[in-house]
Amino acid sequence: MNMLHRKVLVALASVTIAMNAFAGMPKRLSSDLERDKASKGPEIVELAEISTGMKVLDLLGGAGYYSEIIAAKVGKSGKVLLHNNKAYMPYVEKGLNERFANNRLSTVKRFDRELEELALKPKSLDAIFFVLGYHDIYHTADGWKVDRSHLLDQIATGLKSGGKLVVIDHAAKAGSGIESSQDLHRIDKEYVVDELSQLGFKVVHDSNVLHNPKDDHTISPFKPEMRRKTDRFVLVFIKE
Repeated sequence: MNMLHRKVLVALASVTIAMNAFAGMPKRLSSDLERDKASKGPEIVELAEISTGMKVLDLLGGAGYYSEIIAAKVGKSGKVLLHNNKAYMPYVEKGLNERFANNRLSTVKRFDRELEELALKPKSLDAIFFVLGYHDIYHTADGWKVDRSHLLDQIATGLKSGGKLVVIDHAAKAGSGIESSQDLHRIDKEYVVDELSQLGFKVVHDSNVLHNPKDDHTISPFKPEMRRKTDRFVLVFIKE
């Protein structure tokens, strides 16, 4: 099989996954369909084995791109909590209003509260998505400082045994730990794996679906030329 043939098959598979996932759902936003090309949301949700009836938290979920994809998988018997905190709100409010217009997502509930005050019921969640925000728990700025240990304890408490934790973030140089989290908004994948393994999480998928070998890990993802083009790791953990 030549490379062109393989790329065509992968593209067709991606379209099939998306079509199957969104059967019976409201028409997706055009901005989401465009983002699928770079973020591969339907494939990642498939990788996490999200299924009918699950309850899922989209932590620091922004305008809800992943929440809508997850909602298609959990169906009417499931539930998605789309979380944001006060600091995120100025950046995502417009997108949230568009996503929730005319009650188009009845199974997605806004879950607006601070990271220290999630108050998750023990073992109440089948999965948690933490997308492009893990590095932020090591970032500090005016109005932003996270109690990391408390947040991670809340995540571990809220997930059921066997529940999935999906972590996606901008990759930093291997072995750099958290040193890029402040200025470059990146984090070393192995640091995340080591930290979460100490809390009882085991990696079950380490996907390269968002890998970009052209990214040398030295440029902030907020630079226009890097928007949705960074090398991103995709980790699926299971709570043991």
